[in-house]
Amino acid sequence: MQKLLYAYFLPLSIFCSLIVLVINLFTGSLLQALGTAVINLASSLVGSWIAYLLIREYLCKKLNGDSHQALSLTAYSAAIFILFHSLGVAFGNLFISQLFILASFIFIRTLYAGINLLDNISSTQKTNLLIISSLSIVCFPIIVTQLLNILFRISAINV
Repeated sequence: MQKLLYAYFLPLSIFCSLIVLVINLFTGSLLQALGTAVINLASSLVGSWIAYLLIREYLCKKLNGDSHQALSLTAYSAAIFILFHSLGVAFGNLFISQLFILASFIFIRTLYAGINLLDNISSTQKTNLLIISSLSIVCFPIIVTQLLNILFRISAINV
């Protein structure tokens, strides 16, 4: 996971956070744009890492799967979610922001395709894995974002 974090999630999260910074510089102050970008970076990295840990725990302990499968499922799906969700965060409360946030759920299709490639899991377990993975990829970055917004007193209305 450490190799994936440094080689894949870190550059992707930095790129998305730079996009958030640049777009927020047009609409707000430098300090708020920087705060939003740093929060986006932290929530992307920490949220993806926690989602990977949960998916790996479920896949390896419950279903006797391979941890590499959990890594692949998390990496590609979370990358799509992070990209579109970061664009949604960058545009604030505009209509296009809501469209990007809705588009971030395209990752479920990638996750569904990846889960269907797993042969040693029954269809019921695939459904459970899809639900657990989807919720963890969505919820953990958003929870981290909201906690950091509260901690740094950044208004959720302006973000």
